[in-house]
Amino acid sequence: MFPKFYQTVLETHLTPGQYLTLQLLVLLVQKYRNVRLSDLAERFPQPIKYQSRVRSLQRFLNLPKLSAKLLWFPIIQQILKQEFRPHTSNRKQRRRSQKLKLIHQGYLLLILDRTQWQNRNLMVLSLAWGHHAIPVYWQLLPKRGNSSLAEQKKVIAPVLRLLRSYPVLVLGDREFHSVQLANWLEERKVDFALRQKKGTCLQDDDAVYRPLKDLGVQPGISRFYSKISYTKAHQLGKFNLAAYWKRKYRSRASKEPWYILTSLDSLPRTLSCYQARWGIETLFRDLKTSGYNLENTKVNERRLIAIVLIISIAYTLATLQGKYLQDIGVSEYICRPTEPDRLTERYSFFWMGLHGPDWVQSLTIWSDLAFDLISLKPHKSLYFQRGINALSLIQSAL
Repeated sequence: MFPKFYQTVLETHLTPGQYLTLQLLVLLVQKYRNVRLSDLAERFPQPIKYQSRVRSLQRFLNLPKLSAKLLWFPIIQQILKQEFRPHTSNRKQRRRSQKLKLIHQGYLLLILDRTQWQNRNLMVLSLAWGHHAIPVYWQLLPKRGNSSLAEQKKVIAPVLRLLRSYPVLVLGDREFHSVQLANWLEERKVDFALRQKKGTCLQDDDAVYRPLKDLGVQPGISRFYSKISYTKAHQLGKFNLAAYWKRKYRSRASKEPWYILTSLDSLPRTLSCYQARWGIETLFRDLKTSGYNLENTKVNERRLIAIVLIISIAYTLATLQGKYLQDIGVSEYICRPTEPDRLTERYSFFWMGLHGPDWVQSLTIWSDLAFDLISLKPHKSLYFQRGINALSLIQSAL
């Protein structure tokens, strides 16, 4: 069920029983799209009483081995080795990487953001993947509300060590606007693009500090400032600033401009990279209401971290499967095709990988009725044969 490199990593660190339990949990998450412990226990395929299944899963989720650094980091490394080989890859591999859009403006884009529900506060650092993202590292915050600089460093630092052989660019929205964070990244020779609040002060040509909102940026205007010092309290820099306010279009306009503190050297490059930040919003949607319903789980913090690891494995497997289904030309049997003039795909690789098995399972479970219906339409036998061939290809990919 797992790709070979997943198996190698997981079997190295887990016992056979733990590996099989993890495999079954990933299958359950993919099938039923719910990570609530009670629901997983109801469906977990072991011939023991319900309460025994609950306790068994609780013990499993408490394992110290279920950590991102131990199990997930090696898998991320293997994914990148397969997809990101700028100097040694052949032409086919380079085209594949470009199609997957792992590389943007020559960088791996790391997106830092936070999602909060009920009394949970989860900070995630993800890797941009086209219009989407895959989780790399995460931590629960012991409070509600915004994260501190120390908490941000605690999430970013392990990933920078993991990806030290790759060109990396860190993206963050206004919660991560700290000039101190930018300075910390610059000291580690890591590029960044961090959106600033309009009250952040910069030093003008007269050596006077004034807030960004006084720059006079209006809808349709974009500017780029080089080597500027920031905040009167810290007087850090010299950093660049990209200011951009999307123009009004069909009576619709953005409420406010983007002020992006960056180490990049041009406005187009900065805007192009920063726009990829929205991939993490898609990731959060897929982890929650549009995918695995993470917000429904009530487990404690230790078990929640383990569940996020299980979701990360399931999410990435579904994304890779969806990409493979599109490559072999069977995506139109799973979902509606994308119009030629549409800028973004109608359905993501994740959606195709997650929902692709539904059609296969329906044809398998009710095959007698399905083939009785087929026999009543002999004039469409050619199309049915093509569909059966596509079915076989999808089954081989799952």
